[in-house]
Amino acid sequence: MKTNIISYCLIFLALIQFSCSETLQRRYDQRHGTTSSSDRYGNDDRDRSRTSPTTTGKDAYRRDYDKMMEEDVKSNYPKADYNQKLVTQYEEMDKMGELVLYELDILENRWNALTDDYKNANSSEKESIASQLDRITDDRLVLYKAYTNIYKNGKTNWLVVKPEVENTLRSVRRVSEK
Repeated sequence: MKTNIISYCLIFLALIQFSCSETLQRRYDQRHGTTSSSDRYGNDDRDRSRTSPTTTGKDAYRRDYDKMMEEDVKSNYPKADYNQKLVTQYEEMDKMGELVLYELDILENRWNALTDDYKNANSSEKESIASQLDRITDDRLVLYKAYTNIYKNGKTNWLVVKPEVENTLRSVRRVSEK
């Protein structure tokens, strides 16, 4: 009695496994445009409508393979377009980074010139020069933050970061927007 129940359970489990694997194979084939071995021989109603009765299994497979290759070619166009956009974005980020470094270099030169002037200035001139040095220090800090913002947040949100950095450059240059 126990052996009969065990054998029935094993047969039942084998049928379920076969049914599940066939269903999974069909889903995989649908997603990837391929044809499984059971589909090539015409066991499914969908395959009968897809292939004519005069074609062999090999021809049906080739036709599906051609379809799969066409889909791969179509899907590569958006990838290439996306990659080109990334390259363009990174080039813009590098140009903007170079502008920030250029402004930092200008500020560094002004800082050096003002420190030389500060050494030889009288007390009233020293106050004026000290305020200019403070402003240069603040501007350098703002530019360093803008530079790190370009490469930290620009990769994911360049459309927001770019105007922020441009506004920062305008404010450091003391240029108003037109």
